[in-house]
Amino acid sequence: MANLSELEVVALVVGVVIQGIGLVALYFQLRKVNTSIRVTAQSALYQQSSGVRSTIVEYPELRQYFFDGKEIGPDSENYSRTKTIAEMFLNYLEHLILQKESLRQADYEAWNRFVCRTISASPIMQSVLKEKPEYYSADLLISYEKGCEDLKLTAKDGG
Repeated sequence: MANLSELEVVALVVGVVIQGIGLVALYFQLRKVNTSIRVTAQSALYQQSSGVRSTIVEYPELRQYFFDGKEIGPDSENYSRTKTIAEMFLNYLEHLILQKESLRQADYEAWNRFVCRTISASPIMQSVLKEKPEYYSADLLISYEKGCEDLKLTAKDGG
């Protein structure tokens, strides 16, 4: 390569500096996009949660089947509605689990505990999961089974 003139050296240095500034700007833009994705995921989860909670508020007599461990039989007049709400609730819980990549680790762990405890407190949701496991992601099933085992071990250890 022939000797570079001063002007060519300056142009080369300026080009490298501009590329460096561009990379720094790109880094900050990507961080903002990542934050935006997390905010959007959280917002969608809270909106879906609100829909589930609104349904339970509309039918408060059914709350016991989702949070208090009470069983409901197929002969109950509320069985069909309760089962449908359980399916909707499970879809919401599945959405929580599938958002792992969009949530901070601590948030995801809290949601995972929520999923486990919620399903554990609801015989109708457990029944729906057992009846039609193929309707739900493996991530939800594994999270429920493994997550609950982890919580049981922690509780036994006094944690």
